[in-house]
Amino acid sequence: MRCILAVAVAFAHGWYLLIEDYGERVSLFASAGYFLAGFAHASVILFFVLSGYWIASSVNRRLEQGWRWSNYLVDRLSRLLIVLVPTLVIGGTLDALGLYVLESTTHAGATDTYVLRTDVDTALGWQTLIGNLLFLQDIIVRPYGTNGPLWSLAYEFWFYIWFPALLVSVRARRPSLFLLTLGLAFAAPGLLVGFACWLSGALLFWVTSTNGCGDSSRLRGRAWLAATGAALAAMLVFVRMTGLVGKEVPLAVTFAGFLFVLLNTEISVPRSLKLLASYGAKASFSLYALHFPLLAMAAALMIDGQRLVPSAANIGLLVATLVGVIAICGVFARHTERHTGRVRAFFANAFHIRRARRTE
Repeated sequence: MRCILAVAVAFAHGWYLLIEDYGERVSLFASAGYFLAGFAHASVILFFVLSGYWIASSVNRRLEQGWRWSNYLVDRLSRLLIVLVPTLVIGGTLDALGLYVLESTTHAGATDTYVLRTDVDTALGWQTLIGNLLFLQDIIVRPYGTNGPLWSLAYEFWFYIWFPALLVSVRARRPSLFLLTLGLAFAAPGLLVGFACWLSGALLFWVTSTNGCGDSSRLRGRAWLAATGAALAAMLVFVRMTGLVGKEVPLAVTFAGFLFVLLNTEISVPRSLKLLASYGAKASFSLYALHFPLLAMAAALMIDGQRLVPSAANIGLLVATLVGVIAICGVFARHTERHTGRVRAFFANAFHIRRARRTE
């Protein structure tokens, strides 16, 4: 699912960067492309649900073992920064090349695509860079360069803080200082909507851990899976046709319901999906974080002031470009995400050494 969602987001951004806006006499094939390209934001909402599920599991395990903010923050920051830092370096370099060397109309916002309307020059400053490193993009500063999708990474980080802060406060019966970060919602009200979606994934974890997902509790039939899958598909089509604003939480809850039934249904993963599952586990984060500046550079090299008409040849060019971006991000992940454990261990050991010295 992570792989599919990341590819859906990348496809949408590639489509809007390269293909012109919907017009008259569009073929049925091209119409399908326009329709699929409209699921980018919905895919991010579904990402939030998956994230809430897994992080709730991690937080619950840590609470049972004895909560320590230092260990938790080392783990979360290692996971995020090992991808974010090189993404900012590579993305910023590509954006600077596109803007100052190629003088790209894409980077100048002259192609009038809604995913990149403004000149990126003002988004390449050091203040924006620092703000992105502090996970304040789309809250206090703009996402760095062309990389608008980084907004959701900032949201994720603060969800990582808010959720355990709330649980630890309840458990200790005194408010955690980290609850002060909830004030960021005043700068970006969308944070609360996203957090509600994220919490539906956390709720899914609590429900499944309470009720169990063992063999005795698994549903023998697949009727419920078909029903919840149909409900999810209908909800996705509904938000695609009517707009997602105001429907984020219902979409998230519908997806969480589908996942609950899936977790309790006896079903094996088809071999054809093994490759997607492997890529999703190893590189979906890298694909999501890095795809936009790569696609923007591809657009800078392939188009001038006008985006491409949605012909079969141009759509094929888009798909080939997307495949190339997916492959590049896979290589990128081998040098970043793959080493998350080593980075965590390095900083965890460094922290314990410093703590031991203070104790002595």
